[in-house]
Amino acid sequence: MTGVRPRAAVLATIGALAVAGSAYFDWLSNRSPRGVQLERLLMQPDSVDTASSYWLSMAAPLAVAGAIGVLGALVLSRVVLWLAFLVELATLALWVTTVAFDAAPGQLSIGDLQPGAWISAGGLVLLLIGAIALRPRSTEDEEEAEDDNFFRTPPLKDPAPADRGF
Repeated sequence: MTGVRPRAAVLATIGALAVAGSAYFDWLSNRSPRGVQLERLLMQPDSVDTASSYWLSMAAPLAVAGAIGVLGALVLSRVVLWLAFLVELATLALWVTTVAFDAAPGQLSIGDLQPGAWISAGGLVLLLIGAIALRPRSTEDEEEAEDDNFFRTPPLKDPAPADRGF
């Protein structure tokens, strides 16, 4: 068996793909990240125009975070997975703060969030769990895995002691 937990890499890959895929669903008020300008999140909160291209929209950092996460899972690198997690977390945090500042007090509720936001948040959690769990196996874990082998024959006991003293 390899020295890395393969289930963690699979979990991180699913999380990264969910993050990238969340850009194709509506997040709030029937708006998807492909229509929200990236510069609106970063510098100009008062602009309400739709994004002119995919790479100038909020979907771009989601796609980049997904690509980085899949790459990190393929090369089994925790550092790369943490980088993908941070890019996604920053994008999600910028979006939440922008929406919260735009909404009047008491106007925004959790029920207003649509599938894209939930998929992104779920992918973020899966990416976090995969990044934490992706670590080399310790020798104790390998010994426990060997002890769990049910097909191994138990050691035979000597029915008679070797030294009877006769």
